[in-house]
Amino acid sequence: MTEAVKEHTRIGVVSIIGGLFVALSMTLFLIPAGVYSTGFTGLAQILTKLLEGTPLELGEGLWFFILNAPLLVVSYFMLGRNMMIHTLVSVASVTLFIRLLPQSQLLSDDPLLNAVFGGVLLAIGSGITIRYGASTGGFDIVALILAKFTNNSVGVYLFLMNMMIALAAGALFGWPTALYTIVFLYVTSKVIDEIYTNTQRQTLFIVTNHPDEVTKELHQHVFRGITLMPAIGTYSKVEKATLMMVAQRHEVREITRICKDADPTVFINMVPTEDVEGAFRR
Repeated sequence: MTEAVKEHTRIGVVSIIGGLFVALSMTLFLIPAGVYSTGFTGLAQILTKLLEGTPLELGEGLWFFILNAPLLVVSYFMLGRNMMIHTLVSVASVTLFIRLLPQSQLLSDDPLLNAVFGGVLLAIGSGITIRYGASTGGFDIVALILAKFTNNSVGVYLFLMNMMIALAAGALFGWPTALYTIVFLYVTSKVIDEIYTNTQRQTLFIVTNHPDEVTKELHQHVFRGITLMPAIGTYSKVEKATLMMVAQRHEVREITRICKDADPTVFINMVPTEDVEGAFRR
């Protein structure tokens, strides 16, 4: 089994586990308490409630998959085949687990408690999924695509779109509902920040004996600029090359794998980067 296959398998397993956590958040806390999630899970809840008693009452899980289907196709062309496949595994897992798991309140019928604990569970599921280079679909994909073509961060778009869901839930089902959704959004964002910070950047210094092979593979799979600098080993006196690039934290695992596949002896130094000025896709 190649290193690439091992990595994709690892991401697939994490995506399934993350999907289980998201589904547990929905079935144990949010849906029974009438607290609306954010993103496509929240939109699926709203559609299920609005279409209750009609032939289109498909349930939260199936609506979640239907809403994500067009975005999965778009993500294939905008974000790459690997991201699309990993996200598909995550979306399918959430859909399946929501349909299989019974909806029952685990701790309390207090909407505030359910918003807090549901937010923690959903954040764990989303956080570990994103950290390993996939996503749970929905607004994550929309935000990644928008950020690719603008100067705004992924976080800005996620916040704006999620606030729209909260306001829609409040307008349709009462403003206390919107307040509980905002509490859920706050808890989710804080826990995800602890697990994974999407806006954290890393500067990578890649020392390699095969710069042409490494850069060729990186350019095929990663949408990042690379600066090449000549280098000489002080002990070996062998000429090498140092490649410098800045990437988002979630891209580092994929970049590391690509470099090791192209040059097994590669040396990579990763440095946290506070900010970047100039042309940098967020």
